[in-house]
Amino acid sequence: MEYNIDLKPYNTFGLNCKAKEFLRLRTEEDLDLLQSEYGKQTILFLGFGANVVFVDNEFGGLVAKLENKGIDVKEEDKNFCSVEVEAGQTWDDFVDWACERGLSGVENLAGIPSSVGAAPVQNIGAYGMEVKDSITYVVVFDLKENKFITIKNEECNFAYRNSIFKYQEGNLLIWKVGFCLSKNFTPNINYKALEEKIKKENIVSLTPKLIAQKVREIRNEKLPNFKVLGNVGSFFKNPVIEKHQYELLKKDYKDIVAFDSGEKKKISAAWLIEQCGYKGKRIGNIGMHDRQALVMVNYGGASGEDVLHLAHQIQKNVKEKFNIDLNIEAHII
Repeated sequence: MEYNIDLKPYNTFGLNCKAKEFLRLRTEEDLDLLQSEYGKQTILFLGFGANVVFVDNEFGGLVAKLENKGIDVKEEDKNFCSVEVEAGQTWDDFVDWACERGLSGVENLAGIPSSVGAAPVQNIGAYGMEVKDSITYVVVFDLKENKFITIKNEECNFAYRNSIFKYQEGNLLIWKVGFCLSKNFTPNINYKALEEKIKKENIVSLTPKLIAQKVREIRNEKLPNFKVLGNVGSFFKNPVIEKHQYELLKKDYKDIVAFDSGEKKKISAAWLIEQCGYKGKRIGNIGMHDRQALVMVNYGGASGEDVLHLAHQIQKNVKEKFNIDLNIEAHII
């Protein structure tokens, strides 16, 4: 156990916050101490720290950081490879591991700053792919029951940026994640930016590794490096609205950016924010990125309160202009 640890190096937004108590989880033996603290104080599970916003200058409970690593091939045949990955493994390292072996299922998710354990929490997705489509199970340690439990994919209730892990009562710690990766590669290039890049570069022979490379190039062109400008990637969710509401908006805004989402329409949150004049707008030490309106950035010295103030201001303006509720994707602590 460590005490009064600065959390700034452990969150990609670069916000100042201290943890009263801090525990690194590397082996199953470390879970004994964690379990002994359950019920005594608030516990925050921390992975890569790429989706958290610390509002206060101190977290009064225990921060448990996942640092267990490893990738284990459990079973394979000529078509598939089943692997089990430790929750503390860096997500992008796992993507590279899969792509180097010609395994597909996670290549479009390259470049996402995350730990493997955090991936199923909000069902990370990008460039036409969601992690739920390759996850087979999630192994959690139940602090309340003091035992490991395996939760199958269909029991995770995966949805757009959501799962049972996102709003659970804090007793389920993701320890390992099982994936089924394919040896029969079918490129997923339906996402417009990816499709255009491949056509522009006249690429005819695609591999998982090449797709991952192109995805990273697109991300680097659009998104700021959190090591230079602190951020948590997409700050808001793309709102999903009824088609009749979309048709009404379409009459007034011919260029509205939207995607089919079952019987509904998913509206580009970046488009909504840009229409309200926030793309590239800076207020003090905080602002929305000039190349991607969906990404809030810390220009240095911003506080969690600064983040929430701008977020609430944007939500208010989007609601007033479009009658659409814009929900925050980041985890507010």
